[in-house]
Amino acid sequence: MASSSSSSLSVTIFLLLAPLCLSRESPSQIPNGTLDLSLLWYGQFTPIQKERVQDFIESLNFDAKEGLDPKVSAWWKVVESYQERFEVKDIYRQKKSNRTVAPRIKVKVVRSYVDEKMKYGKELTIGNAEKLVETAIGNMSKVVPVVLLSAQVRAIGVGFCNGTCQHNALAKIKGQNEPRPYIMVSNPEDECPGECAWPFHTADKGPRGMTYQPPSGEVGADALVIQLATGLADLATNPTLTEFLFKSETTPYNDDGKRNHVSSIYIADPATKCTRVFGSGAFPGFTGRIRVDPVTGGAFNSHGINHLKFLIPSIWDPKTKSCWTPM
Repeated sequence: MASSSSSSLSVTIFLLLAPLCLSRESPSQIPNGTLDLSLLWYGQFTPIQKERVQDFIESLNFDAKEGLDPKVSAWWKVVESYQERFEVKDIYRQKKSNRTVAPRIKVKVVRSYVDEKMKYGKELTIGNAEKLVETAIGNMSKVVPVVLLSAQVRAIGVGFCNGTCQHNALAKIKGQNEPRPYIMVSNPEDECPGECAWPFHTADKGPRGMTYQPPSGEVGADALVIQLATGLADLATNPTLTEFLFKSETTPYNDDGKRNHVSSIYIADPATKCTRVFGSGAFPGFTGRIRVDPVTGGAFNSHGINHLKFLIPSIWDPKTKSCWTPM
């Protein structure tokens, strides 16, 4: 009996915390829809932290001509370009050039729930992490639960503060047959700013380099954005998840009837691949080319809605086989 219990626990731990693997075969479906997020704010967050996360999410699809460049939406289009690995139907093929274009991935928050009293305690464990994911899902289907942990929550024991403060993986939810994808992000401001809040805080390891003021004025707010951006990009580019999340059309073949193997050039976790790269010319201890607001002193590399400035991570571009940077 003890052996069976131990085996079940091992499966739960693997499903909850193990990174998702990127299939090298084209799945039978392609994404075409909306990435619906259900946010759970676990603990106490400042108004700026909440606004910052919401503004970043709204900036992902902000393609209006007005506003300054480069835009956050240009970064998100690199994420969307990963869908080009799938052979798409004529509705995605441009008539003049006969070139296939990637389906758009629209992102929106459909639910936002706050638990300031931290019902499941201040220590993140395997058990209560699963409960947090369940709480974020609620009774909604086909949503991505995003659990945001406040600075008061200790999360070291489950893999945070080890070069990253985000997880995107699968969780086995009680009463559901299939594991559900989720994102969990921790505010590292108090627990491990040297690991997950650089370049707004001195790095704990390697060359320390320069530190900068965060564009919002709050380290926790902009550290959350960097970690959330990493988790969103890694999740949205994983076909294991996109097949579950988006409305899709079945198109597993090329025009010549042969299976498409171009997906082999794509990698798993493309934002994690480019950790601590924020601009061109980056190297350990140096962010790369970024800008500093002459008024606020905040460092940024992209613009969002309402002319807001953000510092977002780079992402691996399969076309150039290098980290794509806004600047």
